[in-house]
Amino acid sequence: MTIKSKVFSLFPAFHVCLILISFYFFVKDPGIIGFSYIFLATYLFPLLCFRLLILFFPIKEGESDIFSKDFSPWWAGHQIQLLFMAMPRLESLLILFPGLYSLWLRAWGSKIGKGVYWTPGVANYDRNLLEIGDNVIFGERSATVCHVISPKEGKGLLKVSKIRIGNYCFVGAACIISPGVKMDDKTFLKAGAHAYPGTHIYNGGYEGKIVTDD
Repeated sequence: MTIKSKVFSLFPAFHVCLILISFYFFVKDPGIIGFSYIFLATYLFPLLCFRLLILFFPIKEGESDIFSKDFSPWWAGHQIQLLFMAMPRLESLLILFPGLYSLWLRAWGSKIGKGVYWTPGVANYDRNLLEIGDNVIFGERSATVCHVISPKEGKGLLKVSKIRIGNYCFVGAACIISPGVKMDDKTFLKAGAHAYPGTHIYNGGYEGKIVTDD
């Protein structure tokens, strides 16, 4: 792990400390300004850090060795997003306001269409690697994961690939959508399905691997 990677591994702790400090000042002097500091520390600070990261070190699709001595932009970006993975309710609050969560994902770099419905239990682990069309519905506890790490010949093979979902698609409750999955327009995944990496779902069938509870 490079020095830069080690520095980014400290980001989640720094993020939490910044939120606690802003909360302390709000308790000490309640008001709209103090509350805005909490909002800025919780949401805007990591977002701005992430945008600066990808400006200088773009996160690219492809394969790499996570254990190599090269700096991994994906690893750094993962650390910046870590608090939202550890405390998903922070993002669930955004879902309560129509359109705000889609705007949030667009700010991270994803392409999100119009009329996308997110349930509060949705989890997106790579907020910059989604391409979603219009009028898509995500069921309770569904999840998208645009990366996978696999051991191979002593290496930690990291594969990063966007998830692409067309218009008028439906993702059932507790579904897991893996890296490189593509859903054509008007296709669906039933509740509990796991679409494995690289699966192409089209009307009438799919290419790849999908596992369900059936």
